Amino acid sequence: MKQKILIATAIVLSLAAGLAATAVAQSRHGKFGRHGDWMLRHMTKELNLTDAQQTQIKGILQAEKAKVQPLMKQLRDNRQAADNNVSGTFDENQARTFANQQAQIMSDLMVEKQRTRSQIFAVLTPDQRAKAQQLMQQRKQRHMQKGSQPQTQGPPSE
Repeated sequence: MKQKILIATAIVLSLAAGLAATAVAQSRHGKFGRHGDWMLRHMTKELNLTDAQQTQIKGILQAEKAKVQPLMKQLRDNRQAADNNVSGTFDENQARTFANQQAQIMSDLMVEKQRTRSQIFAVLTPDQRAKAQQLMQQRKQRHMQKGSQPQTQGPPSE
C-alpha cells in the first residue's frame, strides 16, 4: 500500500514539474503563450473558424492563461519547497503534505482545462464540435500508441 502511495506521489510530482516547465515556457511567449498561439492557429485551420470565433477563442485562452499562471507558480513553488526540504531523514507527514498540495493544485488545473474546453466548445458549431472531438480522439490514440512503443536511445538510423 505504501509503495502504491509513493508511486502515485512520484507520478503527481513528475506531472506537476512537467506542467510547471510548460507554463514557464508558455508565459515567455506572447499574450497567452506559444502553446495558445499554436492551438488557435491549429483550430482555425482544422475547424475552419470564422474571424468572430477566433476572437472569442483568443479571449477564452487569454482568460485561461490568467487563471492558470498562478496555479503553475504554486506548483513550482511547492515543488521547490519539497526539493529544498532535504534533512537526511524522511518525514512521511511532511512528504504527504507536499504531495497533497500538489494534488490539489493539479486538480484545480484539470478543472480549469475542462472549463476552458467547455467555453471553447460553446463557441463552435455542432459540425465543428464533432470535428474537434474526432481530432481529440485521434490525438489520444496517437499518444497511446506513442506510449506503447519501445523507447530507443538516440535518433533512429536510416
